[in-house]
Amino acid sequence: MLSPNTTYTAYLIFKITNERHTGLESLPVKASVRFVNGEDEYEDDNSSTVFLTLRTLRSVGGGQNGRLPQTRKDGWMEIELGEFYNDVADDGEVEMRLREVSSLKTGLIVEGIEVRPRVGV
Repeated sequence: MLSPNTTYTAYLIFKITNERHTGLESLPVKASVRFVNGEDEYEDDNSSTVFLTLRTLRSVGGGQNGRLPQTRKDGWMEIELGEFYNDVADDGEVEMRLREVSSLKTGLIVEGIEVRPRVGV
């Protein structure tokens, strides 16, 4: 149930296991969010780079631009996937993607995705 004429931001809520995790430091991932609005085609131009660990940023040289995860008060991490503008009330579909397919990933625990109204402009 989304309010009309509102910009929303989607966040991936996750943890990384302290034991064995692999592949999460090796490459940044692409994240995107869009309000489908009857469109079938998906364009990668809307995606942004996110880092699931700070170690990823160090392993790629630190010169890349991208979003970094933040630790929440409840112990989970969150990373902004992107935002979308809802102009059609409750009718519509929002698609959220997080992609990196060139290496095996283990140790990522996903709690879910939170969609919140964007605060400030």
